[in-house]
Amino acid sequence: MLKKWLRKLSPVLVIAFGFGVFALLQANKPIPEKKEPQARILQVYTTPAHLDTTVFDVYAQGEVKAKTRIELAAQVGGRIEWVSNQFIAGGNVKAGNPLLQIEKIDYELALSQAEAALANARVLLEKAEADANVARQQLAGVKNPSPLALKIPQVKEAKANVKAAEASLARAQLNLDRTTISLPYDARISATRAEVGQYIAPGQSLASIFGVDEVMVRLALKQDELASLGLPIGFNTTDYANAPRVIFSADIANRNYQWEGFISHIEASIDESTRMVHAIARLPSPYDSANLDRGMPMAVGLYVNAKIGGKQADSIVAIPRAALRPGDRVFVISAGALDIREVEVAHSNDEKAYIESGITEGELVVTSPIRNPIRGMALASIEANAVEASE
Repeated sequence: MLKKWLRKLSPVLVIAFGFGVFALLQANKPIPEKKEPQARILQVYTTPAHLDTTVFDVYAQGEVKAKTRIELAAQVGGRIEWVSNQFIAGGNVKAGNPLLQIEKIDYELALSQAEAALANARVLLEKAEADANVARQQLAGVKNPSPLALKIPQVKEAKANVKAAEASLARAQLNLDRTTISLPYDARISATRAEVGQYIAPGQSLASIFGVDEVMVRLALKQDELASLGLPIGFNTTDYANAPRVIFSADIANRNYQWEGFISHIEASIDESTRMVHAIARLPSPYDSANLDRGMPMAVGLYVNAKIGGKQADSIVAIPRAALRPGDRVFVISAGALDIREVEVAHSNDEKAYIESGITEGELVVTSPIRNPIRGMALASIEANAVEASE
């Protein structure tokens, strides 16, 4: 009977014993030491702000265009009987040298006719003056003779006919001279549209020409870049020797070439679509040997980079460009915490930003990206920690 009860109560006894052991362990367990949670310190890369002396160079790009570009046209018509060997695409034209010759015979005949007409008008003038002289003698005793009786209108008419004949002769000579087509300045030919034997009409385009006395590049600038140059909108100078200098560069056949020009003026209006300001840079005589870079000219049609020399800044605070955040803000470590500064940027390029105000020399500026920056959050400089560890 006893064994039967022990068999029935054994599971209950085991469970009770387990609860007792658990209660004993709970009563004797060690109490853990309570510690205050420590704030996580974000480690970042920093650089001390330093003073620098620099020139605020401004960079832009543009296409080289000729100052003078025209469509060459004939002023008289006729058949082309000769063209210069430089009348080709790329031809080098000197001022005053003939380019084309239009057949002269018709204009030479017109000149001969004009010379004959002038000679005849002069004979008729002499005759009219002689008749007027005779009339004056015959009417010497007549009181108040009429101008017509004195042959005065006839003399005036003969003089007018002489002047008209002289004008016709001058026009015939001018048309004859215009059969030889030339340019008043040195130029290059970009395209031709006429051949020997072709009949051309007055005003017909014969070639596309551009002058080589000067090339220009229109450079788009941001408005704040004008401050870096120290130039106002509408700037204009004729003192080219002291104008702001520009270094043009271009890669041609895997080689870099450079040429030096200057800023002559800044347009007086702002582009309505881009809100940019345009500066005009010039290079005189780009095809002259003195302005070539290893034999290469700054040719019309090239797309060039331009570095414009701006104003010089002495002892200005400089920081890495990566430290300048959107909205002209800079993150600074101050007493181990993040301080967000709004700064006044004097100039910036791909490498550095130059600060007019907002930070001082020696302050640690953060160059690392910080997600969700909050003023006062704990920061530590990786560079400073590395220095302490080495010591």
